[in-house]
Amino acid sequence: MEKLKLQIEDNTSVTYDLEPPGVEGYVMGRADSSTLYDPDISFIEVNAREYGVSRRHAVLVRYRGHVHVVDLNSVNGTFLNSQLLKPEIPYAINSGDKIGLGKLILIVTFDEAKA
Repeated sequence: MEKLKLQIEDNTSVTYDLEPPGVEGYVMGRADSSTLYDPDISFIEVNAREYGVSRRHAVLVRYRGHVHVVDLNSVNGTFLNSQLLKPEIPYAINSGDKIGLGKLILIVTFDEAKA
């Protein structure tokens, strides 16, 4: 099984190592203390609000056996390799792709899990 890794483009010390999403997927966004909302993957430690990341910005899902990203009607948009995504439509992602959540850029890597 491959592992999914997200790395902040401007901050190589911040990475997120994940199992590929299952049925539920992973909501990406930023935590918010005023509403107590905490997404599955929160980018608050990299000042996500300043990058224009919404509380519920996008989701990583498994769709037709492949990992996809879906914009959740975010205010500042979700991008895949600099192309603005239409909301609520799954877009396949590959190793080396760049996902933009507003101005926050994530580099996607799929690594083969070690047995």
